[in-house]
Amino acid sequence: NDDTGNTIGLARKLMNAGEYTRALVTLEDLLVKDPANLDAQELKINILVQQEREKEALRDVEEYIRMYPGKAEFLYLRAVLNMQKEKYARAIEDFNTALQLDMKPELTTKIYLNRGTAHFRNQDFDQAENDFNEVIALDPKNAAAYHGRGMVKYELNQYEEAITEFQKALKIEKDNPITHYNIAMSYFRMKETEKACYHFNESCVLGHRNACRLLMMECDIKLPE
Repeated sequence: NDDTGNTIGLARKLMNAGEYTRALVTLEDLLVKDPANLDAQELKINILVQQEREKEALRDVEEYIRMYPGKAEFLYLRAVLNMQKEKYARAIEDFNTALQLDMKPELTTKIYLNRGTAHFRNQDFDQAENDFNEVIALDPKNAAAYHGRGMVKYELNQYEEAITEFQKALKIEKDNPITHYNIAMSYFRMKETEKACYHFNESCVLGHRNACRLLMMECDIKLPE
């Protein structure tokens, strides 16, 4: 409802302002009433991670798993925490278990997307692509899934296919500096310098520092003011 959205929005503003304690207090008031609120839980974890309190975040999530053993949300949250610790195999185990439980469609999408990323980090590119395909079947406008498929193609040196996927992501999120950067890198690998430089420039304008560096080193383009 609107009150929940306002509470999460306030907590996010406080977090962005560096007021972590106030942000956490705001979220805890909400989570007492609705512990399975995924947006609030993910924001809480993000704050704790920024405070280097990952162990505390993990203890909280595991307590929720004990209290609500059939809730996919908390398995998902533990998996996300393990991904941040680069424990991808553990994360995949929790994603697999969660997918066997009842959940809202948006959570299913998140699980496939994050499991795809975990497989990608493990260099299991076939499984990663399968998961990104599942996301797109559920949510055809999910830019992150197209970007994920693009990264798979890029790692396999299939640069033309990578560009196709990145361009699909860019149609959905037009001002994403990372997508522009990866398109540029794909063109760069194909030695299509002019096209690469165009996207390095676009990425640089949007604030990507590596794109600015490569623009200066590889392209005859002045850095944007």
